[in-house]
Amino acid sequence: MKLAVISDIHSNLEAFKTVLADVEAQGVEKIVCLGDLVGYGPNPLECVDLMMDLRKKGKVEVCLLGNHDQATLFDPEGFNQIAEAAVFWTRDQLERSLSPRATARWDFLGEIPRIYKKDKFLFVHGSPRNPLNEYVFSDDVEDSDKMAKLFALTPQYCFQGHTHVPGVFVDEGGGAYSYFSAAELEGGVFPLDERKLLVNVGSVGQPRDHNSASCYVIVHYEENGADNKIEYRRLPYDVEATQKKIDKIPELDKFLAQRLKEGR
Repeated sequence: MKLAVISDIHSNLEAFKTVLADVEAQGVEKIVCLGDLVGYGPNPLECVDLMMDLRKKGKVEVCLLGNHDQATLFDPEGFNQIAEAAVFWTRDQLERSLSPRATARWDFLGEIPRIYKKDKFLFVHGSPRNPLNEYVFSDDVEDSDKMAKLFALTPQYCFQGHTHVPGVFVDEGGGAYSYFSAAELEGGVFPLDERKLLVNVGSVGQPRDHNSASCYVIVHYEENGADNKIEYRRLPYDVEATQKKIDKIPELDKFLAQRLKEGR
């Protein structure tokens, strides 16, 4: 299995297309998306359409629901003012669209699942405990109670997004846990061995680890394989083009453009 796991696209078409081109170049068989297709960025319709087309072509194994996707469908709860305004603008774009695909977009967002299990693998947007909304940050590795509960719900490997910060949490056994940021991994590679892992794949459209380049993960896995691993991929994209689009939309806060360049 050679699987691309992407997350948190956030209506960033330039970043999304850049990642998809790399996925194709790497010979990846299928894509799993961990949610948040929309929110924050300037191209929600185009990003939803692109994901729908990929699924129709059989290139997407599953696309999960993210909290911004759900907020667009229903109501944003617990969102800050900037994120909430972006949700309402995104919903307005979906509602105003006169495209024949307008209804199909709503149907697509309304039907995608919150969780996906496959053999030893679990895929969620937030966490194994709360697939939609729970954040798992690097300093949570010190919270042994939280880690124990999350790993108890993990079959072997769990892939998640939501924080936009790529890194690997490891159950070392005996109540000990460790964390490795993607930046400190040699070659961006981490082994898939007998240990349980929580893998945050980072963000395609809005990285927050002070690196503006898009981030996603390729899973290299064979049953009983000796070289099973995850590989982080970082890809610069045309940040300025996305920033200019955001700056032209009054409903989207200028901070949303600024943060892209700063990777935060």
